[in-house]
Amino acid sequence: MWQLTHPTLQSTILNFADTGQGKTTVTQLWQDDIRLINAISHVNWQDTGANFQFELCKTCGLVSCQPQGWVSVRKIANIVGILPAFEAVDQAAKELQDEYLPPTYLNNGAIWLERAQYEKLLELIPAPSYAQLPQLTAWEGAKLIQWESVHNVLGNIHSLPKLPPNLVIASSEGSFLEQVPIFAEILQQLLTTSKNAVIRLVSSQEHIVSFYLDIAGTPTWKSLVYDGSDYGIYLEPGFFIYV
Repeated sequence: MWQLTHPTLQSTILNFADTGQGKTTVTQLWQDDIRLINAISHVNWQDTGANFQFELCKTCGLVSCQPQGWVSVRKIANIVGILPAFEAVDQAAKELQDEYLPPTYLNNGAIWLERAQYEKLLELIPAPSYAQLPQLTAWEGAKLIQWESVHNVLGNIHSLPKLPPNLVIASSEGSFLEQVPIFAEILQQLLTTSKNAVIRLVSSQEHIVSFYLDIAGTPTWKSLVYDGSDYGIYLEPGFFIYV
């Protein structure tokens, strides 16, 4: 996950010739060289599920004309996440699932904002208030873990997240033979419980456990957090997710 810290507005002209609007001045949301929304006033902000298309067709400006560019905005404890629209992908017919894939900038990880940052963002875009945002479900939390996993080891967005057998060959502390089933159990709990996911920052007293993976280069993957009695799953850049 990466943090949205200094979004800015830029104006540009798009030619919405396909809808007879011709050249239209639109306002876009950017952070540095990343364009987050290409036509703020045309986004489907009225969606009660907070699932929005941030990258709209540049020749008409209509929602759903162009495939992909979809996000879900979720409340997660005291932070806000801008995530792939996992539920929209999952619920669409198989031949339409790719229509709801996220903007390419989320390939670098989901976006998070502190609550105060989100309140500031609302001065730039007409998104739902913090109170109106849906809470991240545990199922979405499991999909977020999958999305953020190193080398896509838990599978892709079209599948349920699953840790392949024999992929982990060691851990940074403790017994990986005990920890791998714990990771799998927490992931399964997230996928099946009706509760909302809990995400909070890892404290200095808690231990982050890394798995060593049996793939080229033997990469490490920060996977678990141990608080002295229980485990949760780790999410960069320093979050702890559990139910």
